[in-house]
Amino acid sequence: MSKKTSVLVIAMIVIITVLCVIGISRLGFSYDFEAFFPQGDPATDYYYEFRKEFETDNDFFIVALENESGIYDQDFLRNVDSLTHALRNVNHIVEVMGPTQITTYSRDPVMGQIFKIPLLRWNEPEFYATDSVRISESPGMIGLFFSQDGKSLAINMKHEQALSKDKCDQLSYDIERVVGSFSFDKTHIIGRALGQRLYVEMMLQELFLFISISLVLTTIFLFIAFRSGWGIVIPTLVVLISIIWTLGFIYLLGKDLDLMLTVLPTIIFVVGMSDSVHVLTKYLQELRNGRDKIEAIRYAFKSIRLATFLTAFTTAIGFLTLIFSNIKPISDFGIYTSVGIMLAYGLTYTMLPAVLLLAKPKKLYIYATSDDFWTGKLHTALRWIIRKRKWIFAGTAVICAISIYGIWTIRVDNKMLEDLKDSHRLKQEFFFMEDHFSGCRPFEMAVIFDEQTSIYSPEALSDLDTINAFLRNEYGVGSLISVSEIIKSSYQALNAGERDFYIIPTDSSDFVRATKFLKRKEMQELIGLFVDDETHTVRISGKVGDFGRQHYDSLNVKLESYISQHCQTKFKYHVTGTAHLIDLNNRYLVENMLWDLLLSVVVIGLVMGIVYKSPKMILLTIIPNIVPLVIVGGIMGAVGIPLKVSTSIVFNIAFGIAVDDTIHFLARVRTLLRDGMSSLYAVKRTFLTTGKAMVVTTLILSGGFLSLILSDFMGTFYIGFLISLTLFIALIAELLLSPLVVMFFYHKKKKA
Repeated sequence: MSKKTSVLVIAMIVIITVLCVIGISRLGFSYDFEAFFPQGDPATDYYYEFRKEFETDNDFFIVALENESGIYDQDFLRNVDSLTHALRNVNHIVEVMGPTQITTYSRDPVMGQIFKIPLLRWNEPEFYATDSVRISESPGMIGLFFSQDGKSLAINMKHEQALSKDKCDQLSYDIERVVGSFSFDKTHIIGRALGQRLYVEMMLQELFLFISISLVLTTIFLFIAFRSGWGIVIPTLVVLISIIWTLGFIYLLGKDLDLMLTVLPTIIFVVGMSDSVHVLTKYLQELRNGRDKIEAIRYAFKSIRLATFLTAFTTAIGFLTLIFSNIKPISDFGIYTSVGIMLAYGLTYTMLPAVLLLAKPKKLYIYATSDDFWTGKLHTALRWIIRKRKWIFAGTAVICAISIYGIWTIRVDNKMLEDLKDSHRLKQEFFFMEDHFSGCRPFEMAVIFDEQTSIYSPEALSDLDTINAFLRNEYGVGSLISVSEIIKSSYQALNAGERDFYIIPTDSSDFVRATKFLKRKEMQELIGLFVDDETHTVRISGKVGDFGRQHYDSLNVKLESYISQHCQTKFKYHVTGTAHLIDLNNRYLVENMLWDLLLSVVVIGLVMGIVYKSPKMILLTIIPNIVPLVIVGGIMGAVGIPLKVSTSIVFNIAFGIAVDDTIHFLARVRTLLRDGMSSLYAVKRTFLTTGKAMVVTTLILSGGFLSLILSDFMGTFYIGFLISLTLFIALIAELLLSPLVVMFFYHKKKKA
């Protein structure tokens, strides 16, 4: 590359970078909760149809209000009533139900007239004692509007469905503003729109936080490695421009940044640095060997061209296997990260030589020709490894055996807000609702009766009541509503609100009266949310605690057994809803993890075998890099880290990155073997030269990924922690095992 060509290359890179920066300034941030539903899955398709018939289960807000002295306080209740009225005026709110405005039906036993009465006569303290008894005996009130300890009330709201992000943000701000204008001991606000806004705000903050930390750590490690400003500036420029180009590519495709993509810049920053470090290390080595600058550049890029391509390609494969996920944010993450890695590789072979050719890095040259700190240390380490090879193999075998046992103890579980630390505001609100009310995790169930069975028949309603009893008493569903519950409320209203009449009437005339009561206009609106006559479908809805997928999987098995034993009519049923789909999402990701990892291992092994035309290369590539994955899996089992969305993708990513050092090591060994060196001498030369780059790149990679542990998202935390741990263990395994494995497979001297 001539100086003229170098100037042209840099000019083109600058122009493209400026255009990408303009695009990045228009990038949006989104947290589409439903994007994490399994795409193309029958359960997802069913839920979409289900909500068309009824309504979504997560377009709600709950405002819980605490009063330490108890809820039966007139001033407190007056404020609650005023807040309820104020919330009705908030844009996009379509329904507000507050405890001070709930009415129930009752029938005068003498006159036979049906009338409404307030459930809680908040402005008449003399009735508080009577009303409190009636509330405690009213099914569904405790846990929905009234806390179990009698110190909190909840206002439940529904908002318009399918609101845009901007409208959701404004809605959450408006509700916070209105609630904040009243004085309560404590307030708690829960809602998808608020959660979405807080998620996006955190994503934006963490995006800049991670890049900043990665930049600082990388600067430190590069200075340690090269002792030169140019040794810091050149690799850093390459990866920063790679990030800008990748984000520009995302904008060009009309994609917003989501939760998964917020870690993409950090990953490209640390992963893309690897090729630059290896090239610079080789360049310095050639300067040290007496070549002039131009010859050193030419030889450095030529000698490791194949190795660096393979490292970029195999790392991209590790991410690209994620495209087989049926969770769109996961597959998008795999695609865009792969693109970013290959862009970093392209810039390493265009921008880097151009900068080296045009610049005059004197300190870098001085450092290259001075004594190298690393040589003596690595030489001592290699001698120890060769002397202790039997102990190393034995120790590795023992550690792997223990780790395999640990892998069998890994839990497979997830929760709705597992991505948030316990100290986060949203998680705290979830805990409060679980401790004092019925929880926030939606429960939805569809019961589809046979066409010959009337939904309003005593047999069908009796079976629904049987199911509801199990859901309430065994499954833990609170705030439960279904058509059978509405029928029981109607029969209770027809009998002066007496608690004993909250049943499905067995007398035929009573049954007719109760079902006739449902024909009132206000009751028809309610029934429409829980019965679809056209499809013979009944909706059962409620709230449960966020206790994890394993908990509800076991309960679903018990539910199936209970229904088969205790229900008489013919029907099918589906447990559905957003929470259920998130559970399925986790199950599919975990089930596919092993296949994706196996695919990554096989493809990378075959690529190495084909490129180097040697079956030995497959084993030499795989063996040192499977060991760290097994060890990390064992650690997860030992310390109780569950296998879920975030942790299931770690192994694919880590294997694709960890194999880079192996490729550089093996490429150098094979070059020396072809030059006629013995396997021992080839390993020694490689260990002393390539070993330095391996250590430096691993420190950069591990340090960069470790910055992710500062995230408030536990998924991001686990990605950072587990990949850092895997890469560090992979470096140890690479340094200990690769020399020994190579000498085992190439124990004879190779001729050129």
